[in-house]
Amino acid sequence: MVSARSSGRNHQVTLPVLNRRAEAILKARPAYREMVDFYLTVFRCQIEWRAKLAVHPEEVETTQARECWRRGTPLVERYDPGLDAESLLHLWLEMKGVFGRGNEVLQQAVEKIEGAEAAGTFTPAAWLLEQRPGRSELITGAAGEIEVDETILATLARAVTFPHWEAVADYWLALTDLADWKGSHCPVCGSPPGLSETRGERATSAEIKPATKRFLHCPFCGTQWPFPPLECPACGSTKPGDAKYLFTREEPELRVDFCRHCCRYLKAVDGDKIPGTIHVGLELLTTAHLDALAQDKQLSPLEF
Repeated sequence: MVSARSSGRNHQVTLPVLNRRAEAILKARPAYREMVDFYLTVFRCQIEWRAKLAVHPEEVETTQARECWRRGTPLVERYDPGLDAESLLHLWLEMKGVFGRGNEVLQQAVEKIEGAEAAGTFTPAAWLLEQRPGRSELITGAAGEIEVDETILATLARAVTFPHWEAVADYWLALTDLADWKGSHCPVCGSPPGLSETRGERATSAEIKPATKRFLHCPFCGTQWPFPPLECPACGSTKPGDAKYLFTREEPELRVDFCRHCCRYLKAVDGDKIPGTIHVGLELLTTAHLDALAQDKQLSPLEF
């Protein structure tokens, strides 16, 4: 069994940094108060339960893993993540309680979910075990049957499955490295990236300005991986002039990266201006205004 204790991420240490980031977001964007409070509540609950969570991932063989990555195949297509039905169910019940103490919309959603469970038309543990990137029909189908908003049901599912998949990713990546991964989708679970991050490196005496590194972040399992700064994650274009970005002067740490060739975009953060670990969920929840900015330019979100 692999529990949250084996994770390489120290979430207790990152919580104070996360709180400071939340305060900075609210100072700039007070309208996101409810979303920020919700994210912090969910994150604290995940921390409290992390030692109780369990997964049983298949052992990764380094040579085979690297061969997967050379072919552009994420690990989940070769190895069993070993999700634990009982662990998923226990966190589901806890998260359902968190949602039930939320606003009226969340409370009504929980009531409908509980009604479907009681009627035997919805089995949470089995449903959660099937969650994978690209399986949006699982959310759509369940939301239609239960008559719950898709976004709310997806958020609840993500709150439950994310820490389990994060533990899988930590375990697998501790046994190998990402040297052979060149893809724009997640090397662990195959999800498209949810966020891009740039970081500057210290310049050498021969350089006019520091080099820039870029990392893509997976919203499904929390993996991050390096990616060329000027390559489009959607269409692969590296043509000069295709990589563009939008931003607002009020928030220099945020922008929208887009490709002039395929008109796809990905929200981005400047890692040098945001201290500590980047929390993809928090950044995505509180940047809907960037989506509006991108869509005003007839851009579409990145997807595979």
